[in-house]
Amino acid sequence: MNRKLLAFAIVVGMFAIFVASCDNESESNRAVVIVSSINENAPFFSDVVEQGDTLWDPSASGVPWDVDDFITEDYVPVMFYNRPYNDITTVGVGKPLSDFLITRYRVEWRLATGGAGTLPPMFEGATSIQVPSNTLVTGAFLLVPFTIKNDPAFAALQYSPTEFLTIAHITFWGHEVGTDREWSLTADLSVNFGDWIIETDKKKQ
Repeated sequence: MNRKLLAFAIVVGMFAIFVASCDNESESNRAVVIVSSINENAPFFSDVVEQGDTLWDPSASGVPWDVDDFITEDYVPVMFYNRPYNDITTVGVGKPLSDFLITRYRVEWRLATGGAGTLPPMFEGATSIQVPSNTLVTGAFLLVPFTIKNDPAFAALQYSPTEFLTIAHITFWGHEVGTDREWSLTADLSVNFGDWIIETDKKKQ
């Protein structure tokens, strides 16, 4: 191999390494999409059981009336913002490659206080939230499915003053509309499980 061919091969190889190393970096995207807020930046109070119209047994003082109680799934509001990476890549709303589409997500859990304990299982869900360039968009996603609240460890919190404090780590995946190159963004949310008999402003449902 002569020197010119060798030099060309080295340059090509260095360029390939550079492209590969930057494939998942924000610098290689036309936009920076972020989670602006989840649940209006407030902790989420997950009610393990919803009380019906009658809270207490009319024939027995202090005994919960559970005949009309039920379990609901928790959907949480989330806001995404799509900001162009810089002035050079700025594109207008509705222009080619201006929109970002959130397509799926994963929820993982850890204890708010650390240590060991029963945690909700990790789960994934599909969604479709389109975020145009220079736009703040509000959507919603399923945070706590029925299966979690129906688990014996969380069903035991029903009609009890006990709280279970967790942190949900949420990963969203999406891509620019017009491409199939997927990348992710993450956020954390404090989630308190309990039987919230009295409605409060803190309970975001």
